[in-house]
Amino acid sequence: MYLCSVKENFGKENKLCSKLVIDAVFANGQRLKQFPLYAIVLETKLPQNVPFQVLISVPKKKVKRAVERNFIKRLVREAFRKNKVHLETLLENTKKEFAICFVYSSNEIPTFEFIQDKVEKLITKLVDHANTKS
Repeated sequence: MYLCSVKENFGKENKLCSKLVIDAVFANGQRLKQFPLYAIVLETKLPQNVPFQVLISVPKKKVKRAVERNFIKRLVREAFRKNKVHLETLLENTKKEFAICFVYSSNEIPTFEFIQDKVEKLITKLVDHANTKS
């Protein structure tokens, strides 16, 4: 069995919960767009000792029903969990810490394949952003 040094999980330590950090991300973060998702990224010191923390937001203004908002959040979280390896290894090697907010900005209920494609492209942009900040 092949053992990977980077775990493919998304635990509590990877969830962005600090109000101060969230406010800083929305005030000073850089936006990376991949419609209908966009990521707001800020390089900052995180409360936990992890390379990144993530917040996933689906505005009530765009998707009215809570069930659908939660479903979209689950899709984005799973797609990120599956594709975070490149970002995680880069940030661990460079000793950087990122706070990332994913915001869904469409009225449509997407499929997992669609969301996974958009999250992959956003992670590629995040990796490029982390490399240019070096």
